[in-house]
Amino acid sequence: MTLDIDKKKLTIMGVQFDSQRDFKGVWYALSTNMIEGWEPRKKDVEEMKQYISKKNKERSYE
Repeated sequence: MTLDIDKKKLTIMGVQFDSQRDFKGVWYALSTNMIEGWEPRKKDVEEMKQYISKKNKERSYE
């Protein structure tokens, strides 16, 4: 399986990202788990986006 990624539009499987940092974080997490045989769905990408976005915002307040 390959991911549908658009680096210019910052989308993964049609999920739009607001920042390069969040986009790269989700892309890395997805790709490393796919090596182990996991096949993500769009819902997984959306959930990872929310999680990483929240964590990055929390870190910016520290």
